[in-house]
Amino acid sequence: MSGPPGPTRVILDVKGGVDDWKEAYKQFLLTMKGSDGYNRYRWGPWEGDHSKLEILASWESPAKRQAFGTSPDHARAVEAVRPIIKAIPSKCPRFDLDVRTYKPPPQEFLNSPLCEVVTVTHCTGDPAAMQARLVEAEKQDGCLAAHSGVAATDTPDKGTVWIGFIGWKSYEHAKKADKGTYLPEGCGELEHHCLNFNFPIKGYSVTNPGK
Repeated sequence: MSGPPGPTRVILDVKGGVDDWKEAYKQFLLTMKGSDGYNRYRWGPWEGDHSKLEILASWESPAKRQAFGTSPDHARAVEAVRPIIKAIPSKCPRFDLDVRTYKPPPQEFLNSPLCEVVTVTHCTGDPAAMQARLVEAEKQDGCLAAHSGVAATDTPDKGTVWIGFIGWKSYEHAKKADKGTYLPEGCGELEHHCLNFNFPIKGYSVTNPGK
C-alpha cells in the first residue's frame, strides 16, 4: 500500500422509500466492497430525509481510487443504482477528497454509529481555526470525535471545500448538541446533516464494511 487511503464521498438522491431502493443499493455496496484496492466504507441515509443516501468510502491509495473510476466494477455500481436515482446528474456525484490537505479521520469517528457532516463551500476561513472550533463538539454529551480539513481547493463550482465530520453516539445526542459552539461561522456557505451509519435493513449484513 502506497500513500494514505484515498477517500471518496458520494450522495445519491433516490426514488421512493427504503423498500424501493434497498436491493439496488445493496448491489451498489457489494460491488464497491469487492473492487480492487477497496479499503473501507461507511454509509447511511440522511436523518430526516431517507431519499438521500451518502457513502464515505476509501481505497488503499489515491491510485487505486482513480483506477476504480474507470473499472468494470465502477460501471456495474453505476448501473445498479441507475433505476433508483431521481434524475441522472449532469456530472458524476463522486467527490474525491484531496489527500494532500485532508488527513484520514480517527478510528473513533470511523466506528461511530452516527455521523454529522459539516460542509463549507466557497470557504474563506482558516482551516486550523475551523478545526479548533469544530473540536469544541467533543465537549458535548455523546460526541465521540471531530475531524476536519480542506477537501478540495479552488474547484470551478464550489471554490475551496472544507468538510468536518463529527461522530455521535446517537441522533438524539446530535440533535441536543449546542451547535452554536462548534459549527463554523462567517467563512462560506454552510450545510450540515446527520448520517445513520447503523441504519437497520434486513439482509444487509453482507454489506458490512469488513474492516
